[in-house]
Amino acid sequence: MIGATAGLIYRVGCSVLGQSRIPTAQANAWAAVCADRQRAQERAELERWLATGRQRRDR
Repeated sequence: MIGATAGLIYRVGCSVLGQSRIPTAQANAWAAVCADRQRAQERAELERWLATGRQRRDR
């Protein structure tokens, strides 16, 4: 019963939203990878900024 309901909801979603707008596990995984990369880049930038501030203070 649950499987049939899920299938129906999926088919309705595809027809209403369009196949390309239905989220997939692959799309979700890629979004998570991109978010992780962005956070890592921001963390590295903050660490560089803090290190620069420490170097100026130590002079």
